[in-house]
Amino acid sequence: MRGLSKGRSEVGSERLGRVATATGLFTVLAIDHVGSFAQTVSPEHPENMTADDINAAKQPIIAALGPISRAILIDPGYLVATGAAVGGRPEGLGLILGIEDGDYADVRTAPRLLPGWNAERAAEMGADAVKISVYYDPDGDMSAAERFVTDVVGQCRAVGLPLFCEPLALYEDPADRRRAVLEGVRRLGPLGAEVLKLQFPVMPEAGRHAPEEWAEACAEVDRSSPVPWVILSEGSDFGLFRDQVRVACAAGASGFLGGRAIWRELATGRRDTQHAARRMTELRAVAEAEGTPWSTSMARRSTIR
Repeated sequence: MRGLSKGRSEVGSERLGRVATATGLFTVLAIDHVGSFAQTVSPEHPENMTADDINAAKQPIIAALGPISRAILIDPGYLVATGAAVGGRPEGLGLILGIEDGDYADVRTAPRLLPGWNAERAAEMGADAVKISVYYDPDGDMSAAERFVTDVVGQCRAVGLPLFCEPLALYEDPADRRRAVLEGVRRLGPLGAEVLKLQFPVMPEAGRHAPEEWAEACAEVDRSSPVPWVILSEGSDFGLFRDQVRVACAAGASGFLGGRAIWRELATGRRDTQHAARRMTELRAVAEAEGTPWSTSMARRSTIR
């Protein structure tokens, strides 16, 4: 793997297994949303949902889907409020903690961590891995994004936690999405994160893209990425996300981190836990059937210089 030290390999081998399935796939329940969670549950008055309301609404989702998913991505507020590190999560469930601050005016130009949080505190709270999201302009100055990722990589190395990095491309023309996503992979991928959490590289506009285009775009991501990668759901509908997971995993992805596409109807009370559980079970089966285990992906990429 380009830029991969022996120490980093040891971190991945020891820790990534805690947030992967027994076969080495990432089938993670993403529920680190705060503002967007309130918007989903109470679209007319999201401001009326308190932190306690949000945490309470998340608990049955985690209880129902966590054991199926193998690992959860949660926010620090939930971790602190519920004691998820010491009993507030199902036994054996891996924990990824999202510690970036996504709620301030300059989030797109000056990425930062949540006040009072860093990789050391995440480790102390029992996290098995850390996740950060970072916006970037593929045609602009990416130095702030690169510095942010590099800094958090250093923090994670110091405490022995693997890092999931989520580059979020900024673009106007939907036709630019593939190029924009790939630029994030090429620029941010070599900086030291163990896994990239990526947008699907083709805009999912019905009827506009042939399956071959989806497959080739994902294959290009796989060729370009210096580290194992997964797909995020980006608030899409379930059927679309399932198809994206299938294509991405067939191209070399090591699974998915899925959020609203899986639990939106459960969170809003429109469907029950069995409905959401079937979705998670189906996605996990797709990943297990089509995906590349992270250790296999890592070993293959270690020969690339």
